[in-house]
This record gives sequence, C-alpha cells and structure tokens, in this order.
Amino acid sequence: MEQRQSDELNDGRPEPTPGTQPVHTPQDQTESATAARQITISQPNKEDRRENRPPNRGNRPEREGNPNQPRQQSPNGPRQNGTGQPGNRPANRPERDPASAEATPGPKQGGQPNNRQGGRDNRNEPRNDRDRNNGGREREAPLREADDQADRDTGLGEGAGRSRDERLVIGISLGDYNGIGPEVILKALQYNRLQKLCTPVIYGSMRVLNRYRNLIDLKDWNLNGTQTIGQISHKLTNVITCWPDQNQDIQPGQVTPEAGQAALACLQRAVDDLKAGKLDALVTAPINKYNIQSEEFKFPGHTEYLAEQFGVQDNLMFMVSPTLRVGVVTGHVPLGRVRQNVTRDRIAQKLTLMMRSLKQDFGIDKPKIAVLGLNPHAGEEGLLGNEEQDIIKPLLAEWRNKGQLVFGPYPADGFFGTRSYTKFDAVLAMYHDQGLIPFKAIAFEEGVNFTAGMPVVRTSPDHGTAYDIAGKNLADETSMLQAIYTAIDVARQRKEFLELEAGALK
Repeated sequence: MEQRQSDELNDGRPEPTPGTQPVHTPQDQTESATAARQITISQPNKEDRRENRPPNRGNRPEREGNPNQPRQQSPNGPRQNGTGQPGNRPANRPERDPASAEATPGPKQGGQPNNRQGGRDNRNEPRNDRDRNNGGREREAPLREADDQADRDTGLGEGAGRSRDERLVIGISLGDYNGIGPEVILKALQYNRLQKLCTPVIYGSMRVLNRYRNLIDLKDWNLNGTQTIGQISHKLTNVITCWPDQNQDIQPGQVTPEAGQAALACLQRAVDDLKAGKLDALVTAPINKYNIQSEEFKFPGHTEYLAEQFGVQDNLMFMVSPTLRVGVVTGHVPLGRVRQNVTRDRIAQKLTLMMRSLKQDFGIDKPKIAVLGLNPHAGEEGLLGNEEQDIIKPLLAEWRNKGQLVFGPYPADGFFGTRSYTKFDAVLAMYHDQGLIPFKAIAFEEGVNFTAGMPVVRTSPDHGTAYDIAGKNLADETSMLQAIYTAIDVARQRKEFLELEAGALK
C-alpha cells in the first residue's frame, strides 16, 4: 500500500532529476510571480518580510524540540504559481530597510538558522519600551522608504497616471473589542503603511481604537473618523463608528455581552457596504462565537453568517498560507455528526469549490489536489472502515477519468508527517480538526482563513480572540497582515479571471 501511495503522490507531475532542480531565490520567486501575473502590487518574500517583525509575543504556540533548528524544507520546494501561494509569496509587500531588522532576531540570516530562543528573552517586554530603545519615531524612516518603493512597484508614484481612488477598498470588521482584534488591526495598519496598496476601512469605533493606541503606544499616526463609506479618505486609515460608544469602556480579556453586540454591529455595517459594492473585500477580526449570539446572529461563525447573507448554499472553509492550502468537507460540525456528512455528493461539492477557487482566486490553471481519508490509516483497506473503499476512492477515480488531478485517499498522519503536501496545490480534509491542526502547526504565523465559493472576497486571520494576552501588547499581527494581503491578491486575481472568462465567452 505504501508503494501505491508513493506512486499516486508522484502521478501527474514528473519529478526532477537530481542536480536539475532550480534553486528559487527571493528574486527568482518575485520574477516568476511577475511573469505569470501582471499584478500591480509587489511584496517581498517571506524572509524579507519577517526581518522586521518583533519576537513571538504570545498568541501562537511554541515550536517543539530544538528552537534553533530551522523548519525542514522539501527538496523539491512548494509548487510555484503566479499568485504567490504556495511557495512564491504575493509580490505586494514593500521592502524594508535591512538595517532596521538588527534590533530583533529575524529568520535565517546569511544561510544560518535563526536563534529563536535568544529573541524570547524580551518577548514580554512592553512594545513601547523596545521601540523607545530603538529610537521611537526613527521606526518611520524605513517605512517611508518602503512607501517610496511601493509607489514604484504599484505605479502609484508621481507621473504614474493613476489616482488613489483606483486602488481596492478593503473593509476590516473590528471583532470582539475585548480580544486582540483591535491590537492586531492597529499594528497591521500602523503609519498608514498599506495606503500604497489599498484603502483600509475599519468598521469599529474611534474611541475603542484610540484606547488601544494608547495601550500599545501607536499614537504618532492619524486615523480618519467618518460616518459613512462615502466620506473616507484615500490618504489615511479610515474608521467608521458602528455603534454608540460614548459611555462604553473596554475590558481586555473579559467576555461581555456589550462586546458581542458591538462585534455584530460592525459586521452588519461592513456586510451592508460589501453588498452595495462599496468594498472590494472584507477582512474579519476574531469574534467570540458565544457572546455574539442573538436573534440576528444564530450561526457558529462568520462563514455561515456570510453564506446566509449572500444566499450561498455551499461554501468552502479554505485555510491558505504561502506553503499550504487546506479545505475541509465538514466545517463547524460536531465530531459525532461528521460521518453522516461525509457523503459522495458533499465531497464532490467541496472538490468542485476548491478546484474553481484555485483557478479563479489563485491563478492555477491545472490544480493538483490531495484528498485525505476519513478513518485512521485511510481505512487500512477496509479493516478500519469502509468509507475510503465505498465512497472516496470511486469518486476520485471518476474525476481522474475526466482529466482532473485528484489523488488519494491518504492517511492524514503520514501525509503531513512526510511533507507530502508540498507536492500538491491544495489538500481536502474530511473534517475540521483533521485539516486545521496540521495547518496551524505548519503555518500558524501566516495562515489565513479564506471563504471560497462566495460571490465576495472574505478573509480572516487564523487565530481567535486570545483573551489571555488581550491588551498586553503581546499579539502578533502577522496573520492579520497576511489576511489583508490575501484579500488584495484574491480580489485582483478574481477580477482578472472573470474578465478573461467573460471575454472568452463573447
């Protein structure tokens, strides 16, 4: 059986011979992405982007084992495509001054693994103290330099002939204001550093955000408070206050009904503008699925609420990162009901949604998908369950006969343990934890929750409210930043795909 799995893993794509595999440098990856898609935004690779990031501030699990040991890379590397995922990050992030990274330990420098432990000594030191030691306002210098680079990359500089109004308008809902949502939003948008790429509109509260700006010492840049989407500024980060907040105070780390009501008000206001076509994409900060429940919100999460709002019968929870994409057949379903929801029709529906999304949202012409089994060891030829033999294998054989590159079913533990996911564009798991546990173990820092199958673009960071570190200036904004970048990339790629598809039908 192992030999058969190995054959299937390599089926459909020839393996390179030793010595002929090209080495993908950050420059090669950027050139590859530019050649495949003429995107007007550019973003450095993973190593460049993480140089300036502070050490782990507590809202992600520690890596087990030796902290000095770098994460193992596949000899073949992840597949390349024109959208930047996986393997070739979207080229829309401004480069930063390498000198600014010296104050914090970054990832691999000069080919040497990063000493992660050394960076943890000051992980609980308040961010404002670290910034003060590094020169305070001098942080703005590399960001101003990055702005100039972004102008050149996006064509928005002097004489470019493009107005700011042409850029995408990205809505960001505040989520539970007692969690880390406000903090990661502010850190991601600080100094208006995304203005060259999009116009951010936060659906929340100026009062709440100003309280968090004081807590995390981000007072030296301006937010534009406004009442409607029609009054936004394309030069600043905008905030639309969505509920009467004059007498409301924040309680970081506490679960309160007021925070749940405010989160729903922000989400409803953002969805209204999304329906009206005033937003190009929506990024949702984490909510508490308990305190948001009301007569207007009786859903297990954002995804189900948005599906109902846009009249979508089926959608796909699609977790994406630069190195891995994972979708699930059964999303927020209790484990006891998983088996009854794993049917031939449902698996086919999710495969169809995944295939369509990989083409229109990520620019992959011929996607290659791995499908996991339901039972341990993929059923062990019927000894541990018959679902693989009776449902999954016949369905995949039928799809392959139609020319689709779908393979499996694979045992989940061995599949992720051997990094076989690097040979595929996406992985379809049977249930929530089967897919999300390995995804977050591999890509928690930069993972993004993307809802495929919707008529609108929606992303969110892959973490929750993290009440235990809320208000302590420990939250890492990387996933929120990646969610915004992914929303920009998908919105642009989808628009381009649909225009080409419509032209081909004329």
